Amino acid sequence: MSPRAKVKYFIENPSDPKPLKTEVLRRVRFEEVDPLTIVWHGRYPSYLEDGRASFGEKYGLGYMDMYKQKFMAPVAQMHIDYLEPLSFPEEFKIITMLHWTDSAKLNFSYRIENGDGLVCAKGFTVQVLTNLSREVMLLRPKYLDDFFKAWRDGKLK
Repeated sequence: MSPRAKVKYFIENPSDPKPLKTEVLRRVRFEEVDPLTIVWHGRYPSYLEDGRASFGEKYGLGYMDMYKQKFMAPVAQMHIDYLEPLSFPEEFKIITMLHWTDSAKLNFSYRIENGDGLVCAKGFTVQVLTNLSREVMLLRPKYLDDFFKAWRDGKLK
């Protein structure tokens, strides 16, 4: 395994709850590869989005869930490390983890593994919270605060 595959993006304090995790399987589509027959690097942000969408479905933090609660979580920062290529029609797994923070934001990390479990890419996003008028929120809305409380209390796995 590449040493870069072991790098952690967020500092975890021992007293913080463990990250919440989801996994989703995908298959490389023909339209996603470049003339070298590997996935074009510009496709990886959509893979991260697939992971976030899967996470949102599992935990009730999808974009429409947030919208109904009168807030949004736009991506403010994104980073991707490309470690090994994916090729057509390879199946791969997107592992998405939400990391604990006391701030009014969402810290996600992602790991993309091929069918053999080799880490092909990893990265992170930081999503800030805004109200529907796109004003940055300095405190988490009640819906998200309740989510974090349930997480801290061990009610979310």
